[in-house]
Amino acid sequence: MPSGYTCLYKKSQRSFLFYITANIGPGGSNRPLAVAYRQGNDLSRSALSRVTNVANDILSLVKILSDPANRASLEAERTLAEKWYQQRDSQSRAPTLPDAPQPPFAGWQDNWRPIVQPELAQSSTPADFASTAACLVSGLLKDSSRTRPGDVQLQPLSTIFHGDSLEYGMVVIDISDLAHVEYGIVSFPVCYMAHVEYHSDCGGWDPVEDDPPQKEPDVVLGDKRPRVLMSVVENVGKYMPFRLEERIAREVRACESIEDDSILDCEYPDHCFD
Repeated sequence: MPSGYTCLYKKSQRSFLFYITANIGPGGSNRPLAVAYRQGNDLSRSALSRVTNVANDILSLVKILSDPANRASLEAERTLAEKWYQQRDSQSRAPTLPDAPQPPFAGWQDNWRPIVQPELAQSSTPADFASTAACLVSGLLKDSSRTRPGDVQLQPLSTIFHGDSLEYGMVVIDISDLAHVEYGIVSFPVCYMAHVEYHSDCGGWDPVEDDPPQKEPDVVLGDKRPRVLMSVVENVGKYMPFRLEERIAREVRACESIEDDSILDCEYPDHCFD
């Protein structure tokens, strides 16, 4: 019987670091005005739930940041932030966010229960740009059925993304032009790898027809980790044959995704790239 070390299944990262940025740095470079960590919870067994969650987060944030009612305060803070960054040629980096243990392997016949992570501690430090931070937090908390207040934690503006965490990926929302708010995703598949035997000579391991692994699989990030921004549709495409529900897909198509990957240079610098 054929056997090999193979990927049994893959999922999106469960949590995300969200950056609201604008071209307010030296020479018009992008810098963050607010950063938050949105912790994910596995409330559904479906691998689609994780990519749906981040899609909904992005839609909520684009709507809030594009709302004319918020424009005056956001524009005022962009002006303040531009002066603030001019006075800070360099700044110390915040500690790296820790990784988190991943859920164990679950075969199709195994009992499954929702996995809800402990709520995060909240910082008492005031946000540098309060209106932008408030928009970020309120957008991430729009759907209380999947995200609790304790699942969202503001982070220092100096927080960088290293691209090596199993738990979390990265989302950038750019408000350089509030009439055309853009977004981009950096996320890598979380793969459950194990040595298994399978009946098919060409199709590989089948979760229904073949035996489950004898040992708990290794949980690793996918080998291909390009330092590029993706749209929601591109992110979902890595987990085919899953599809977003039509409402989300329709709204996502109306949003503009970031096409210039250099926007990552501050939050995900080259020296962090694998």
